[in-house]
Amino acid sequence: MKRVLVAPLDWGLGHATRCIPIIRELIRRNCDVYLAGNGDSSVLLRNEFPKLPFFSLPGYHPVYPASGSMIWKMALQLPKFLRVIRKEHREIESIIRVHQIDLVISDNRFGCWSSLIPAVFITHQRTILLPPRLNWLNPWVNRLNSSLISRFSCCWIPDLPEPMSLAGKLGLAAAKYGTYPTQYIGYLSRFDTPAPKAVRYDVVCILSGPEPQRSIFEEMIVPQLRESGLRYFLVRGLIVPTPSTQPNNDGNGVEFLSGDALQNLIEQSVCVLARSGYSTVMDLSKLGKKAIFVPTPGQTEQEYLAARMMEMKIAFAMEQERFDLMVAWSELKNYTGFESPGDHPSFLIEAFDQVLSVPPSTPVVFETMVPDGTRA
Repeated sequence: MKRVLVAPLDWGLGHATRCIPIIRELIRRNCDVYLAGNGDSSVLLRNEFPKLPFFSLPGYHPVYPASGSMIWKMALQLPKFLRVIRKEHREIESIIRVHQIDLVISDNRFGCWSSLIPAVFITHQRTILLPPRLNWLNPWVNRLNSSLISRFSCCWIPDLPEPMSLAGKLGLAAAKYGTYPTQYIGYLSRFDTPAPKAVRYDVVCILSGPEPQRSIFEEMIVPQLRESGLRYFLVRGLIVPTPSTQPNNDGNGVEFLSGDALQNLIEQSVCVLARSGYSTVMDLSKLGKKAIFVPTPGQTEQEYLAARMMEMKIAFAMEQERFDLMVAWSELKNYTGFESPGDHPSFLIEAFDQVLSVPPSTPVVFETMVPDGTRA
């Protein structure tokens, strides 16, 4: 029986939520699953899997800007992040030795590679997008990103090959910055296959992401929701030890919901208003929903995904600083919404079949799946 450690990054909740199907598949395969992490993402996973052992890892504690470029703010904190990566790596190696772990699955935690056993890195962002004025940093940033990923045995991409790719150029990487084994594993969503539900809400608004932007957007959107005349429900995205099932005083919102309760709520809505984080994109694709996206200001990844979904005529998007709910609602009719891809388990199952078949003491050589979905 394999002992597997799953460690998601604590920059938002998306890294943790998309690890939920990974953990479920490991449990289905009778693996002994251990969790590692910190912050809100660790609270979320411990709520979902209260019986699994948990290890604390050092936190990155990024500081986010109230305005301006998030990329530049992150760049200034890079020395701190590299120190955390080194400390994280030492702690992971210690956990592996003490608890005889056979495999590590890291969602964007760069320090969770191992010299002792196979380690898989999950990311949809093999290419880091920079604002135009910082393009001169592009070679250095993406070379560093590739170098850090190459320490792992394999990189799993939570996406499908074109023409069904959601991540687009985020999931591709230029060979000039370094190569490493990669595999597509399909979209990762904590949600189950949707079932028909009666519509109760026009808009379900899901707030998420870093402060202070989460609160700034809440202060902007709540008055618009109240004045719109639309049937709405608000999930504030504030993590709590026990997810609520009771609405707040006005009956139209909660602090946070478990995965099952959130899916049930979304299924009863016409559309979802949310940030354009990649895990949210995958979740809404799973449920085949219409969406209005408002990317976190300065977060180039979300800005790219929002523009991509809009260009593909899937979802309407609008910048936060000029967001107008009624304009967005009127535009919604011009977009198709996500078309649920249905179940596509073979990618993830094949990846697990491969990685779990490798004895811990054996050098790891993984297949590389090239962008068109064929194997090299």
